[in-house]
Amino acid sequence: MKDFDKSFLYKLRLVVAYKDIFRNHGGPFSLFYFNQFRQAQLKAAHRLAGKEKLEVAFFLTIPGMWKSDEVFKAMLNNPSYHPYIVIYPYSAYKEFDKKEIRKAIERTKAFIEAKGYEYIVPYDEQRDKWLDVKKIKSPDMVFFSTPYKDSLPQYFVYNFKNTLTCYVPYGYSSLNMYKVNYDMVFHNLVGLHFVETELHKKMATEHSRNKGANIVVTGYPTTDIFLDKDYSPVNLWKVQKHPKKRIIYAPHHSIDKANYPSVFLETCEEMLRVAEKYKDCVQFVFKPHQLLKFKLQQIWGVEKTDEFYRRWDSMENTQLVADGYEDLFLTSDALIHDCGSFTTEYMFTKKPVMYLCRNVDMTGKFNEFGVKSFEHHYHGHNISEVEDFIQDVVINGNDPMKGQREQFFDEYLKPIDGVLPSQKILQVIENTINAKC
Repeated sequence: MKDFDKSFLYKLRLVVAYKDIFRNHGGPFSLFYFNQFRQAQLKAAHRLAGKEKLEVAFFLTIPGMWKSDEVFKAMLNNPSYHPYIVIYPYSAYKEFDKKEIRKAIERTKAFIEAKGYEYIVPYDEQRDKWLDVKKIKSPDMVFFSTPYKDSLPQYFVYNFKNTLTCYVPYGYSSLNMYKVNYDMVFHNLVGLHFVETELHKKMATEHSRNKGANIVVTGYPTTDIFLDKDYSPVNLWKVQKHPKKRIIYAPHHSIDKANYPSVFLETCEEMLRVAEKYKDCVQFVFKPHQLLKFKLQQIWGVEKTDEFYRRWDSMENTQLVADGYEDLFLTSDALIHDCGSFTTEYMFTKKPVMYLCRNVDMTGKFNEFGVKSFEHHYHGHNISEVEDFIQDVVINGNDPMKGQREQFFDEYLKPIDGVLPSQKILQVIENTINAKC
């Protein structure tokens, strides 16, 4: 009853804050609103034709949601754009630890500063008030990093009816969460929704109320790095006395889900023991989903959670990496995880990967594309199978699924035309502004 009450109160707060009972649940009214909203955006986009430099705001809460880096860099290198980041608070209406939310803002600032990108934090400290970006910078375009009402209303799509809005999903869609991926009110309103493949476009068209009117297939820009043969990854791994195999352990945050919950709570201590056991030949990076810490603090408390994270960061052959994963993927030997997006993203490396499973048929967790990715994973139902994977596949190199992964990459992940996703996105934007699509 307590969990139900918290969930109900959260939804009630959102309804009051966003004033959207009819906009989201109004039947024919919702469809009319969706269409009018998008038409207003397209008109705003057409008015940008001929403008010398476009002001583009990329909205970001936490580093883990940053999937537009390659698009941002492409704009930096194009004189027609002036891109910048807008950092705003995460999850204003959930009962997460307030100190941790403030830490997240500071971590995001440090993350963006390390990249050397321009950013603003639209917060008036004297009045303790988060400000409307339109009154500070007047962006011509806005890129969202999340479809959720996970912050304040002034940073949601409702506030940008007369601005061209774009969305790069924060994960490579692999799960059967069709409403969450394609039919929230956000998905029906955003001007341009960039998706990974034609199969993803098909799913969006079938499951969204606007019938995929704003869907454009571009590929997933985060994978530019994996596709760029000239890219040199940064080595983030701890220096060891002698070379060791490198394994990423990436647990998801879905410890509170009713359907297909993460096995993290049952296996977290065992994974630490495995890291200790193989310390002479394997080093591990603990790469948790960034929401996991918030949820653990609600279950374990702040002190126990911090201690657990410290243990992963303290052993000679282990370390904690909170932000970024592309360079880790490219410099690793294998991945052990239960994350939706990583199910496909790691496949770009063609390296061995294990999915941590419950003793049920897990295929029901995935969408049509995700099932294909999942079938090319090794599956770990218990710690013994995890150790078999580490010993036999990673250390000894007995990898019978290697050929299957390479075939999957060639058939589903490799760009047919050779154009990187970030470049396709810029092409779509230019065509939209010039009324070519």
